[in-house]
Amino acid sequence: MMRIFTASILLVISFAFIRKENLPLAKISTPPGTVMLKEGLFIDREEVSNSAWREYNEGWILGVDGDTELYKKNLPDSGVWYSMRFDRERYVNNYNGGAAFDNYPVVGITYDQAVAFCEWRTERVNEYLQKTPGASFKSVTYRLPTEKEWELAASGKLDTAKYPYGMQDTMMRIKGQLHRTFNCYYNQLDSLNEYNNQVGPVDFSVPNAYGAYNMIGNVAEMVAEKGLAKGGHYELPLDFCKIREEMSYAGPNRFLGFRCICETSNVFSSKEKIKEMKKEQKDSFKKQKPSRKVKGFAQQGETQE
Repeated sequence: MMRIFTASILLVISFAFIRKENLPLAKISTPPGTVMLKEGLFIDREEVSNSAWREYNEGWILGVDGDTELYKKNLPDSGVWYSMRFDRERYVNNYNGGAAFDNYPVVGITYDQAVAFCEWRTERVNEYLQKTPGASFKSVTYRLPTEKEWELAASGKLDTAKYPYGMQDTMMRIKGQLHRTFNCYYNQLDSLNEYNNQVGPVDFSVPNAYGAYNMIGNVAEMVAEKGLAKGGHYELPLDFCKIREEMSYAGPNRFLGFRCICETSNVFSSKEKIKEMKKEQKDSFKKQKPSRKVKGFAQQGETQE
């Protein structure tokens, strides 16, 4: 078990997300995988990928905890791809497990599964931090961003009233040719070719001024407010992908993924503190009004209006 545990810790740290070219954790100032929004608040550079989800589910839930039942429950729902108009079998059979889709956003999971992932990631990184003297922070809390926090990250330090997508232009010129800035449905480009609109890698777009990729388009992202998603997706018209747009969902969907936000602290975390934080989060959600369905986001099997 110790051998598996040690190997998995290395796997977790590589996922969460200290890449090979990065400095050791003790010498960096941002939590793994994130970019800074403001003092003590960070957000994932990219949407959580299929590879990251497997490191959580296969590497830890199955490999370390040996929890076969939970592992099976955590497998993304591949059935969400049956609503594809073309090439659906390739996505059903390969998207969640094929190496070609490792760097694509995980979809087909529930809100509760995303929350559990954030909690697991918090525990693993804090375990590592406690053994790593010299880091610029002592503990972290990964969670889903609130709608307001997500909009801050998507703004790219710009005035969203003037720049509703958090970027100055919706098209960019590369080697003399115009290309889309976001992985959304562009009427002028996509109306004659339905095969243009497909999910892309988590680093598909040009990063915004904070350094975050795909805040607009690719897959819609769950936020802390249950049933609410932000950012639009690869089949949604660009006009519906603006930062202030709200989209609803009822369950797993091929358009829906997530990313974590992260708070840092100079106090070491404790299991008691984590339990208290979880309870406060659950209590706050109980007080929320039922999520509303917002025009502009097609549920699984529905037709966009």
